[in-house]
Amino acid sequence: MRVFIAAIIPEEIKIEIDRYLKEIKPNWEGVKWEKYNKLHVTLKFLGGVEESSVEKIKSILEELVLPYSPFEMTILEFGGFPNLKNPRVLFIGLSENLELLKLQGEIEERLEVLGFKKENRRFVPHVTVGRIKGRSKSRGIFPVPNNTHFFISQIAVMKSELYPEGSKHTPLSVFRLVK
Repeated sequence: MRVFIAAIIPEEIKIEIDRYLKEIKPNWEGVKWEKYNKLHVTLKFLGGVEESSVEKIKSILEELVLPYSPFEMTILEFGGFPNLKNPRVLFIGLSENLELLKLQGEIEERLEVLGFKKENRRFVPHVTVGRIKGRSKSRGIFPVPNNTHFFISQIAVMKSELYPEGSKHTPLSVFRLVK
């Protein structure tokens, strides 16, 4: 099964991001927008994982999150990877939180022992909101999203199933940050 580790963003932030996207969507062509219920921060994409390994992953994550308190984040920008002029991915950029960066690094280290390749790129906290295959076209100037502050208090092991109409994400385990 396809698996990833995600920081779950609060419902009210999903609503705010969805409201912002409704404002900018008419200015874009060629974008497959993410559905509201799938918005999250990916901490580590694992890809295809044997079911026997999923329990090990859950156990590692449960142990890793124990010393962490909820992460304070801020919505900063609307952007694209590799850039907004020729994007493949559109995102809502978030502030860097040193504790979240530390947790993400620990996830990389601990899962490398299980055979998952360590990510070479620097972790950039963001919420993916759209994907582009081929050419896209945008018009106008995009407003900056509201600099909303919020807390991430849940980390999850997620299953991703692919369907013709898009992927479906299902939590396999959710760990609450409570310090």
